[in-house]
Amino acid sequence: MFNNEDLTIDLWVDPPLLNALFEDAKSIANRLNLTSVMNEVNELKAKVSGRIGPIPNISGSRYFAYAVDSSFPPSPLELVGGVLTVIAYGYVGQVGGKSDRYVTGDILYEDTSEISRSIEILSKIREREMVIKLLKDKMQGRKNIDLVILDGEIYIHPLPYNLPAYEGVRRRVEDVLERMLNLAEKTRTTIIGVVKRVRSRYLSIYTGHCLSTNDKLMASLLLNKGEYISLGNYGNLLPQWLQVNYMDCEIKRGMSREEAERRLSEGVENLKRVFSGDGGRLSGIPKIANTELIFYKAPITAVATKLEVLDLGGIGAPNIVGYLSSQTTNTGYPYLLDLVDTYVRVDSRLLDYVKSLLTKYAGLSTSNDNVRELINTLLQLTNPQKAYLYRQMEG
Repeated sequence: MFNNEDLTIDLWVDPPLLNALFEDAKSIANRLNLTSVMNEVNELKAKVSGRIGPIPNISGSRYFAYAVDSSFPPSPLELVGGVLTVIAYGYVGQVGGKSDRYVTGDILYEDTSEISRSIEILSKIREREMVIKLLKDKMQGRKNIDLVILDGEIYIHPLPYNLPAYEGVRRRVEDVLERMLNLAEKTRTTIIGVVKRVRSRYLSIYTGHCLSTNDKLMASLLLNKGEYISLGNYGNLLPQWLQVNYMDCEIKRGMSREEAERRLSEGVENLKRVFSGDGGRLSGIPKIANTELIFYKAPITAVATKLEVLDLGGIGAPNIVGYLSSQTTNTGYPYLLDLVDTYVRVDSRLLDYVKSLLTKYAGLSTSNDNVRELINTLLQLTNPQKAYLYRQMEG
């Protein structure tokens, strides 16, 4: 055992704050209930052992693969006239031993408090538009592509559970996914989502009750290095998950049985709309039902990686897992994804440069001093104390 003196910290923290952190850390550690988690792992292992298999040895150069990602600064620039940020998006490909890469981007400037949500949705839309560009190039013979890897889920919220609202930016979500999925089918291209942040508890469907922790942790404890597990496709998995979620998880959290039954019925109807393409209106969206959910633990990592696999190229789940595992780094993710992440990364100091461009171009359009003063006011920082986070380095 240790006491507080056993832990050192290399920065000054006021003693009252440090004491509060010690107390909260103890409280959280006591709530982790690790014995209960291990009991659930043992229960789960007995139910799903037949679904676990060894990862095949597949060469990292066997397939022509592209990874697509986007990036934006951790915090937008808060200006008097609105909120400013930059979204970069692009791809990196490995094709026959050669590298193929491209990056572009957008400036987003809005006078709204919902900017964070807008950034997230727009970046995901731009990624899928980039996939569409790649698939069109493949269809026209300009590129050879076996599979495309996305950083994150293939589908954008509220999918796969529900169709987006028909108006506004959500309408664009449906449109871009519909085009991407149809093109992937036409070009026989496999689409893979490598999911980093996992809060789902889909493994609960195999125990029939709500597991106490997320799938990534459970799969990490369940799998040995060099193993993978398929949870099946969304068409079978999601209806079962809704049943467990509403009739066990939500009731345990305090939802009434009547409300849980109503939500379950509503959720099942929403899934039917997704899987039917809104009664036949959509031809690409129903392919969501064929998306396979997989966790694998590469030989060099201690943590499982979550995959969504829409295998429209007919590669086969074992081959896909073997290929990705062969190039998985100590980050826990495929090397190609690490590469594109680095390639599209945006430095926060770029925002200061973009603000300078806006000031310059807006000023060119007028010779009126009052208007020039207005421009300068609009583009002033609302919190000048934070300017150091964005200011460009001076030579």
